Amino acid sequence: MMTIYDIAKAAQTSPASVSRVINGREGVKAEVANRIKTVMETLNFQPRWKALDRNRFLVFAPDYKRAFDNGYVARIMSGIADESFALGFGLQLRRFPSQAKDVSDLRQLYMQEAVSGCILISLYQGYSIPDRLDEAGLPHVVIGHKPQDDDVLQVILDDFDAGRNAAEFLLSLGHRRIAMVSFSHLDQGHLDRYRGFEGAMSAIGSDKPVCIQCNEASYEAGRSAARQLLSPHEKPSAVIITNEELAAGFQAETKAMGISVPRDISLLAFEETEALTLLDPPITAMQTPAYTMGVEAVKMLRTMVNAKQKTVRKNCISKHIAISLVARHSTAAVAIQE
Repeated sequence: MMTIYDIAKAAQTSPASVSRVINGREGVKAEVANRIKTVMETLNFQPRWKALDRNRFLVFAPDYKRAFDNGYVARIMSGIADESFALGFGLQLRRFPSQAKDVSDLRQLYMQEAVSGCILISLYQGYSIPDRLDEAGLPHVVIGHKPQDDDVLQVILDDFDAGRNAAEFLLSLGHRRIAMVSFSHLDQGHLDRYRGFEGAMSAIGSDKPVCIQCNEASYEAGRSAARQLLSPHEKPSAVIITNEELAAGFQAETKAMGISVPRDISLLAFEETEALTLLDPPITAMQTPAYTMGVEAVKMLRTMVNAKQKTVRKNCISKHIAISLVARHSTAAVAIQE
């Protein structure tokens, strides 16, 4: 069996340097480290203690501080953890690998972590290395949108249908002047929600609907959007808000403006946690099944790991998950508002 001494000899360096590279420690010059990685790649070397246990997955979390304060991310991680542990897999957690730019780096990362596959949690289309992972032959699944259509397997929300269903629910209550408040449409998910909404309004012969795009998904941005949307004389009778932080701020500002929900205006929002149930009144919501996304990603990854590389595409397909509507007290028929 090949050892680190064999790698050291082929790379013309010391076993200690090889050990540092394998374990991701500093202290090796970049030129020497690259030489060691090239030799290991060429010889398909894997340390014996790394080969013993491949019964765990690597999770790449969003690369920003306090990412797990985000309810959407936290629920995805809960789903990943519960399903992985139930199937007998352990987990390794790392920040999104923006520094891993080539196939060798990615294979080295898999080897260092002793994992059989990885899950990437993608926010704001941050996923940018699908070609490298595919080229490296490394099993992986993306949760969320990707910046291009690259056939990489993913778990994704049916945002278009959700936007359309939200509009059709309000239309069924008699609303015709419906507006939207959305996070920036540079984000594919929020853009799809708007397109679904736009399609539903177009189907009843409505002109291009009003939509305020916010550069940040925050409470204060929601309050600002309410001031913009509700100040004109011709106010909408209902508003769809594509983010729960925006929705909380929007509702707070309606109260400050003396506008009653749902008597004067109906509100429907997209929900990541139960936060909208605590508002007065609780907001009707399109509930994002983030926990289910995590569970389904693990199931898909396990199938990929168990399948032969050539049959992965036949055994796995990207999964689209529906967003369900929960009616609460923030929406009412137009007749009630008048």
